[in-house]
Amino acid sequence: MSYVHATPGTGTLLRPVDTLLRVETPEGIDLFLRPAGLVPRALAFSIDLAIRGAVLGMVGGLLMFQGDLGVGALMMLFFFVNWLYMALFEGLRQGRSPGKQLLGLKVVHDDGTPIGWPAALLRNLLRAVDALPFGYALGLISCLLDSSFKRLGDLAAGTLVVYQEAALKTPDLPQVPPQPAPFP
Repeated sequence: MSYVHATPGTGTLLRPVDTLLRVETPEGIDLFLRPAGLVPRALAFSIDLAIRGAVLGMVGGLLMFQGDLGVGALMMLFFFVNWLYMALFEGLRQGRSPGKQLLGLKVVHDDGTPIGWPAALLRNLLRAVDALPFGYALGLISCLLDSSFKRLGDLAAGTLVVYQEAALKTPDLPQVPPQPAPFP
């Protein structure tokens, strides 16, 4: 873990360098969110891209033999898969596409609440803008300039890609018969 001086020039107080975000709820409870960096997000997107490619390849192999009707159906499928795959998974599975799920990531609102349909649609429709001018260059620059690694779709939708907290395991308690209280 790296450390940085908390007060420049003194060298007395050190604090860890971290991207942990503190969000205070209306009830006064502090939530700590750990934003996902560029590499885990790119890996999750690559997994999702491979899944989309496999689906389109399998269905496309079947539809190509159907003539013009099959080509038209394939083009419609290509459109829907490219524009709705991420939004549907994020809207239906609490901000987790299969790629994000495999890497332990999820999309939440800036305040830590679960993502909804409007935010899922907006952030994924703006993925086309992030891809400009080529190879997601605008999205890459946006991620590198933002301290929370947000791309333009995240900035517009007010969302954040974070590491999913591991569920706490409850201890296994032994099954024993109840004992009477030592006092009446």
